[in-house]
Amino acid sequence: MKYTRVYWRPTDVPTGALVMLALAAVFCLIIVENFQQQENIRDYGLMVAAARQTQQSFEYVGTLRKRIQRIDGDVDPLESGLIGVSSSPVTTLTGHLSAKQTSINPNWAAVVVSMLREAGLEKGDTVAVAASGSFPALNIAIYAAIEQMQLKPIVITSGSASQWGANVPGLTWLDMERELREGNRLQTKAVAVSLGGAEDRGIGISDRGKEIIRVAIERYQSELLFPANLEEAVAKRIAIYSKFAGNEPIRAYINVGGGSASSGPAAIDHYFRPGVIRSAVPKAFAIDSVMGHFLKQDVPVLNFSGVSTLAQRYGLPLAPAVAPAIGSGGVYETKGYRRWLAATSILVILVMMWVVTRISGVVMAFAAKRDDPQAVRPTI
Repeated sequence: MKYTRVYWRPTDVPTGALVMLALAAVFCLIIVENFQQQENIRDYGLMVAAARQTQQSFEYVGTLRKRIQRIDGDVDPLESGLIGVSSSPVTTLTGHLSAKQTSINPNWAAVVVSMLREAGLEKGDTVAVAASGSFPALNIAIYAAIEQMQLKPIVITSGSASQWGANVPGLTWLDMERELREGNRLQTKAVAVSLGGAEDRGIGISDRGKEIIRVAIERYQSELLFPANLEEAVAKRIAIYSKFAGNEPIRAYINVGGGSASSGPAAIDHYFRPGVIRSAVPKAFAIDSVMGHFLKQDVPVLNFSGVSTLAQRYGLPLAPAVAPAIGSGGVYETKGYRRWLAATSILVILVMMWVVTRISGVVMAFAAKRDDPQAVRPTI
């Protein structure tokens, strides 16, 4: 007759032992999380260089603005000259002043570098850009980051701007970019320009405003993008990017603001979250957009909408009242776990589990023998 071997052990562990073990695990977790160490950032030097180039460009634009119009310190506390006015002939939609103020920070260039690396871009890669007159400071930061990383940009931009953007006649985004290029602060130039506004057609802009933008485009010397409707605006933008990319694959798409052709009309643009995105919910593709097109092609998108959300994510101040120093902000910081501390914590917990199990087994076996030798229940 064959017998089955049965292993006997106590079926219960004292509650006090379990509580002690749980507290020890929580304590170890707190120790590991709170004693992380600073780690070297791969692109720290690149980030600082891009931020410095951005700062120099900010200062250059500020000088230009003071020649044209007095800067309102209440609206633009840093006196950057990059925040426009409440209303002008080249203004399209309402805008959030706090978002425009938050964008006046040269360290956004470091954020752009970080996001481009997250998207997998390296020197020589081609990137498509939809710049916006609504956020000239972000445009500058993006251009500086692209140039410092030695990428190949294909830029389509707009001549108009929302409230508080580059909406000062005589100093639109087209004027700023041209002056920065002629002043050797930046080299990037857009390959095509639209009037801006809804559907890239200048909807909502007065005839005088459209004429101001057309004059700026003539000074800028670039192709005018004037579609018949939203569908054509999307198709033309995609065609331009494809034409100038040639045989080179487009590795990323950068969107600034909320242009209807780029990120879609109000019905869908909120489905594209801020930051580096590689996918979106099905509703985001209900209406054609350039952003949706690139996501369908598995091209990562850097979406610079929701400026306040991005600022908090990367440790930049909201609407700073004092000019942020280059190299400041959470984007320059990275922490990692101390591996030896994590390993020690795991070892401590494992030893405690073994000790608790052994001691509990001995105590309970002794108690069972003392009370009733037959009371110990088998567990297979």
